Amino acid sequence: MIFPPSYGESLLIPRFRSRPDETPIDTVEISFTEAAMADIRARILEAADAHISLISRMSDLEHAPFTLDQQSKYLQDLKRTLATLKTELDTLRKVTSKERKDHQDLRDSFARRYAHKLTGRSEKFVSKIEKEEREYLDAVHNQRSAEEKERYLEDTIAETENRVAELTIQTNDYVNLKEQSEHLYKKVFNGPTPEFPEEDQMEIAVQHAKDFFAEAQSRCDKDQEAEKLMFRAEKSVAKAVKFCDEALSASSWDVWGGGTVADMIERDNLSKAKSTVSQAQMLLGQATGLQDAIGPFDNVKIAGGHTTDIFLDNPVSDFEFHKKVKETYVQMRLLHQKVQLELQTQRGRALDSKNNMEDAKSQLAAARAELDKVRREVFERVTGIPCSAGTPPAYDAMDSPPPLDPEEPILVS
Repeated sequence: MIFPPSYGESLLIPRFRSRPDETPIDTVEISFTEAAMADIRARILEAADAHISLISRMSDLEHAPFTLDQQSKYLQDLKRTLATLKTELDTLRKVTSKERKDHQDLRDSFARRYAHKLTGRSEKFVSKIEKEEREYLDAVHNQRSAEEKERYLEDTIAETENRVAELTIQTNDYVNLKEQSEHLYKKVFNGPTPEFPEEDQMEIAVQHAKDFFAEAQSRCDKDQEAEKLMFRAEKSVAKAVKFCDEALSASSWDVWGGGTVADMIERDNLSKAKSTVSQAQMLLGQATGLQDAIGPFDNVKIAGGHTTDIFLDNPVSDFEFHKKVKETYVQMRLLHQKVQLELQTQRGRALDSKNNMEDAKSQLAAARAELDKVRREVFERVTGIPCSAGTPPAYDAMDSPPPLDPEEPILVS
């Protein structure tokens, strides 16, 4: 930890004599550095047994978090595979049912067999029966093969779920031990450790990594939220473009004699466009507040007229208003293109921010791991007792069950 420059400086503390005729005041130099070193060693020796116990138990469970993550992903893959297989199996059962019916109908058709016999075509009839029988047997084989795979997947899923449950308990235990270890380290290494400067240096490095990660996390959250706002704004502007397009169509109709109905459709769509783009502008403002690199965006002036224009209709006013509606449509299209471009750019920023956050997270984890390593080494140097239990044993459970038999593909006729 950071300590003041004067922490290790010596102070002169007077030792007074009771008799004035004795030698003058003597001085005893007491070093704060020596006191701090003695204090840290005392704390380390006091916590040595608890530290060894924690490290040993953590070593036994160190595999759990990683293995839990792998097994959880594997379980999800198994469940997706099973869901797909069940859909295919439904189809196979329908095929088998159909082939069974066709085969039985042909085999049991006495009248058709007798007719073939009378016409001398019994061999062709037998060949047809054999063909139906082969198709039926193939369907049965495919169905049974799929059912075996289904049973295999269900059994494997059950085993994996049990394994995940066990690993979850182990991971929770590991996290709890990790918290106890961090609490012990904070208690032992509270304050500067001048005898072990590498511990102070790594504490500073961890604090810097924490600050960097917090900043990266904040930037990532803001960029992702800005991306969501931009996505919603793009949808709103797209709707406004559609309303403007419909208003433009009604305006064109009005120019050619659409009358009052065209006027009302025109102004209704312009009103909807105004409301929708207003919502979009609010969303864009919020996004810009989170990420100032977004924008700027031009304001769209929605064409508007007095209600009396509907009743005082004439070709000249219709044509003039048509030009305003067309200009509104063009502006709205330009705004939509700008928002689409900014949305794609913001998606890139959000992705970069996420990657930076993940890098910062990894750096923080590495710094914390290095600090733990340094502190373990300090414990070893002071106590003379090795703290490392070596590489944790490999997880002896089935990490990756065998895949489905590739020689027996699922066939759907």
